[in-house]
Amino acid sequence: MQSPFDFPHLDPSCDPPEQYVAALELLVSLWGQLRAFRPACQHDEFLSGFTAELENELVAAGLVLAIQVELLTAQ
Repeated sequence: MQSPFDFPHLDPSCDPPEQYVAALELLVSLWGQLRAFRPACQHDEFLSGFTAELENELVAAGLVLAIQVELLTAQ
């Protein structure tokens, strides 16, 4: 599954601040580690539910970050 944190890069002049890029890279890294962990816990109901919840939280955090980046670069 492709990372939900991939955004098209259309205009280099509107690059987000470095700390936002670093935060996005952190979310991508966490997403990859979480997805890699899923097969190891597929037979454990609690861990399966827990990892699914963490994935949802990461996607929500990525959405909030993307909105903030849009607000910053639109100015």
